[in-house]
Amino acid sequence: MSAEDFEGIKELAKRNHTERVAKTPERIQYALDQLAKNEIEFTLKNSQTGHFHARSRNGKLYQFWASTGKILGCETRGIHNFIKLLLRD
Repeated sequence: MSAEDFEGIKELAKRNHTERVAKTPERIQYALDQLAKNEIEFTLKNSQTGHFHARSRNGKLYQFWASTGKILGCETRGIHNFIKLLLRD
């Protein structure tokens, strides 16, 4: 790989990251709307990354990041899967 190729890949990665981060506020707002719609109590721990804590019906703590859709300890991602998990347990 040439130095020019490497710089092109580096620039593309940087641009993709910037575009992804720019969507975070919209993702956080969508998560807030969905949690409210489903009457789920939660705590927004970090408003920059959209890190949420919420407890399931049996009191188990779950964590979710709206910026990436990650649910701690789960293979699945997304706010809808997070809500299903909270309502199931």
